[in-house]
Amino acid sequence: MAESAVSAVVGRIGNLVVRESSLLCSVTGEVEFLKEELERLQGFLKDADKKMRSGNASMAVCVRQLRDASYEAENIIEAAEYVKMRSRLKKGFMGAISRYARLPRKFVALHKVDVQIPGVRRKISAIENSMFNLNIANLSIDESEDIEDNVLIPQNFVDDVVVGFEDECKEIVEKLVDQKNEKLSVVSLVAMGGAGKTTLARKVYNSPRVKEYFNEFAWVTVSQKFKGIDLLNDILKQITGASYELSKATDQIQENEIGKKIHDFLLQRRYLLVLDDVWEADTWEQINRAAKVFPDTNNGSRVLLTTRKKDVAHHIEMPTYVCDVKLMDEEKSWELFKSKALPSYRTYMICNPDKFEEIGRKLARKCAGLPLALAVLGGYLSKNLNVEAWSDLLLGWTSIEEVEVVGHILARSYNDLSNKRRKSCFLYVASFPEDYPITVADLIELWIAECFIPHIGRHTMEEMAQRYVTDLAQRNLVQFEFGVAANCMSIQTIRIHDVLRDWCIEEARRDGFLHIIDKTTGQAGASSSDTMTSYRSCFHNFHDDRILQSTPNLRTWIGFGLSEVFLPKLRFLRVLYIENSSLKNLMLIPGCIHLRYLRLRNCHTVTLPSSIGQLLSLQTVDLRGTSLGRS
Repeated sequence: MAESAVSAVVGRIGNLVVRESSLLCSVTGEVEFLKEELERLQGFLKDADKKMRSGNASMAVCVRQLRDASYEAENIIEAAEYVKMRSRLKKGFMGAISRYARLPRKFVALHKVDVQIPGVRRKISAIENSMFNLNIANLSIDESEDIEDNVLIPQNFVDDVVVGFEDECKEIVEKLVDQKNEKLSVVSLVAMGGAGKTTLARKVYNSPRVKEYFNEFAWVTVSQKFKGIDLLNDILKQITGASYELSKATDQIQENEIGKKIHDFLLQRRYLLVLDDVWEADTWEQINRAAKVFPDTNNGSRVLLTTRKKDVAHHIEMPTYVCDVKLMDEEKSWELFKSKALPSYRTYMICNPDKFEEIGRKLARKCAGLPLALAVLGGYLSKNLNVEAWSDLLLGWTSIEEVEVVGHILARSYNDLSNKRRKSCFLYVASFPEDYPITVADLIELWIAECFIPHIGRHTMEEMAQRYVTDLAQRNLVQFEFGVAANCMSIQTIRIHDVLRDWCIEEARRDGFLHIIDKTTGQAGASSSDTMTSYRSCFHNFHDDRILQSTPNLRTWIGFGLSEVFLPKLRFLRVLYIENSSLKNLMLIPGCIHLRYLRLRNCHTVTLPSSIGQLLSLQTVDLRGTSLGRS
């Protein structure tokens, strides 16, 4: 992602030069030269990226060095800007005294810029010479924004168009509401990733017959890494409306208390529990390890389970019906593909629908009956509504294995995103845990803090970011839910399918864009070499008292499910986002003068230093669900 890094830094430097010309008057020339050199090198990065991916180690080094030099330049200029902002804080006589007292520090900062920027320019010149020696072509880079194409999704647009599951849906509903079977029993849906298990389960869950038959409902996504206490607390909140306030007692004691509350509440009720995306054959035992949570009172209660594994489908020791979710046949594949590639709100652009259908049916067959592949390919082609583009894709389609179909199609859709900023925004979604409901408003604040969003004309950055979200939704790269905000219907939350998230993590690893470490599954997304060290680190599910090591120049630090964790000293941090965690050593925050975004959500009690007011670049502070202690 060196291309996006350089692009963001060029824009940032341009803004600083304009806004702080008085501060940088002695070095504006050097900074302008630096900006021009970076702009010129952006043209080489597209070709450099291709060569790096083909295994050219020398090219990988050049790309890494250019990204590092760009960030170094931004750090230098922002540090000088910070000194200028500090001098403006106090007004009047005392402010004048303070400003005079700070003059030496201001001159030192300016001198650093004056000395260090030429050093960065020399590094960039050397990198440029290396690129010339490696025969890199200067390709034009289109960083423009197609505003008109990113129309808002109509309110009647539906995300999960359930096509091809009518028979399976009817079969499963009959099993769930079978009055002859009064015992607590299980219905398991089994299929490979991307085959539509969750979509089918959601269709069944929302069926009018199911809603009428059961009294209580709970849906939890289990995934590969889960804590029994978190699942139980989520179930309790769904059925009673109130969650259990976790304490410092052991998980087993708390699980026992939560389990008893669930058991007592469900004792006289007919319930449906959905366990989505189950991976392990001991999941039911883990959920019920402290006590028997889900009562069987011979009233027809059910468990609906989705999994990729046959042995998991049978792992609950009670009557079980297994439904093997079949891949779509040719006609149903076309029906789903058509709903995504030719949605009703875009069909007005089509002059020759018969030709589109002829080519579209052939393309749909290439998806091997996988709903996820059909949806992503359809979303991609909905952005390319011309017969030539569809024909070229069909003619250039190479033979690939069934298990590689989704990745092949996703790579096409990703590469079709109009610029590196949008690609960065998409990959960034993978920083959230698997199956995590991402609030769009929060995501937009993060994108802006990361400088992914440009300011274009009369559009605010928030409006541009909302268009990015819409673009991802139209391409079926994210699942979404509508809601009302500011009296306007819009996308409020998104999720990313675990198959797509895995692809994003691997793509981010190759680019050195994002580094994810999950304690429950080992290390994921880590670079296999030191060639492209990431400037963004995500830590999930750490439960030990230790310092989470990071590169000293880290710009983004994200954590979920951390316990008693020390933060490392990170001078150049821009984003600090931690959720559902307990932390120590937040006294390091005042040294992060570049910090733009601080979110400590549901982090028990934290103590923020009084000097946090010195963080003059801070745009967002979110402490919802977190108690503040005394410093």
